[in-house]
Amino acid sequence: MDTISVIVPVYKVEPYLKQCVDSIINQTYKNLEIILVDDGSTDNCGKICDEYASKDNRIKVLHIENGGPAIARNAGLDIATGKYIGYIDSDDYIEPDMYETLYNAMVKNDAELVVCNWYRQDGGNWVTNTDYPKKELLTPNEALESFYSHMYVWNKLFRKDVVKNLRFVETYAQDVLYTFTVFSRIEKVVCLDKSLCYYRSNPASRQHTKKFKRNFLAFLKVQNLEMIYAEKHKLFNLKEKIYNFRLCLLAQWLGFISLQEKPDMESANFVLKELKSNLFKYLTISDKISKKCFLLVSCINFNLAGKIYKLTEKINGN
Repeated sequence: MDTISVIVPVYKVEPYLKQCVDSIINQTYKNLEIILVDDGSTDNCGKICDEYASKDNRIKVLHIENGGPAIARNAGLDIATGKYIGYIDSDDYIEPDMYETLYNAMVKNDAELVVCNWYRQDGGNWVTNTDYPKKELLTPNEALESFYSHMYVWNKLFRKDVVKNLRFVETYAQDVLYTFTVFSRIEKVVCLDKSLCYYRSNPASRQHTKKFKRNFLAFLKVQNLEMIYAEKHKLFNLKEKIYNFRLCLLAQWLGFISLQEKPDMESANFVLKELKSNLFKYLTISDKISKKCFLLVSCINFNLAGKIYKLTEKINGN
């Protein structure tokens, strides 16, 4: 049996970590190399990782300074020896037969990438994601159009020879860039409409990602290249998805900037300029009235919008 390397970036997920790791070590597919990357956690995550490694010789632990999921995943990739690569977020968990199912589909179809459906949280319940293609064998371009809004890495199995020279970039939505690049390199994608992993909406993770960094803006250059790719291959549905995602990101970043103690006005003005030129489009695609109101007020008075946003976050307990 071929070895599958499963890379798990770990950062401040103590309440969920054991469930995550247990779900991996108890897989029906046993030939796993499990790489736990302690990304400078200040809770007991590092200790928990070491305890697991002392009990299961398939587990390797790396302790690194906190640098974010991109650096943690890259550190795992640097030492991975498996023929296939999987990624799991440490606050999620997976079905016992996930990797056996993905591996069998990979071998059967001689594919470079296999994707499965997932469960998401809806209140206190787990529900299957409904926005998923029904066709099992996709070309990479079909996959891009189907999955651009869900370019995660945790519901996929990658053939290592496709990604061995590819690394995550330290920017916002680094999953999107990584997966987009993979899709552009391969010939066949298998899509299994079977939910095999549980994506947890972790409040601690959401709060951590609300810290705006200027390197987020570099992602817009990445999207420009994606737009060129979509145009070249006449993937007009994909181009529309990229465009919509861009506007939603800009509005989200504007909210993050408004939460700063001293808002980065240079970045705020850049984002506002982009949004103002596409204001009607954003108001059309945004699904929440609160987001629309925040953007409209920001266009008039960003400082006032920021105060309202902070108050809303405080009321909501975020």
